[in-house]
Amino acid sequence: MKYTATTDTILKKAPVQGSTLPEDQKVNVPQGKTYDIEKVIENDGLHSQVELAFDAGSWWIFLPHWDTGEAKPDVTPPTTGIVTAVFTLKQAHSPYLINGSLTFFEDGQEILKVVATSGINGFQYPGAHTIRGKGCLPPANDWKISTSGYNLATKGVEGMFYHITPDPRQGRGELGLHRDANVPGSSGCIVVRDSNTFNAEVVPLIDKIKNKQSQINLSVVYT
Repeated sequence: MKYTATTDTILKKAPVQGSTLPEDQKVNVPQGKTYDIEKVIENDGLHSQVELAFDAGSWWIFLPHWDTGEAKPDVTPPTTGIVTAVFTLKQAHSPYLINGSLTFFEDGQEILKVVATSGINGFQYPGAHTIRGKGCLPPANDWKISTSGYNLATKGVEGMFYHITPDPRQGRGELGLHRDANVPGSSGCIVVRDSNTFNAEVVPLIDKIKNKQSQINLSVVYT
């Protein structure tokens, strides 16, 4: 079996946020890198533990970052038509705004992936999610995006806004999903960088499913 990284990612010794692991417990992997896989040891949600060939040891990988081909393990529930979402971003101390991605899945199959970010430049490093008005959306797997959006004239939104719940503690305000009208970045919301993409692709997708889903399960993963 061969697995190929579809974006810059990491191999990890545990299925947790990469920034929480010491350097000797993770390996940076560039986009396009291919590994020979001896076997899949176990699956844990969107993570999979694999045994690398040539005695390279066992590591955890974040499945949305890998093309596993025909050998991709089944980590999704039975077909239900349910749409979920994953926001990923590679955190770092940087004076520039870091882009990530927001990917929508239906029954585990990718149906839409857009360039998105959270926070503002200089405040996208691990731990900055506690900083009100500047840091990223806190990492978690229990966020929900409401499909009942509404037009909001607030500067930085100026269009459709989809509330993300539960409202965070630690002094953070109400957060949501919207277009990047702040240009660039956000006060902690997830923003789709290109307004045309948001209006032409994300909004119609949410409109299409809102009658059968009141919310979209959202995982926020930082590497």
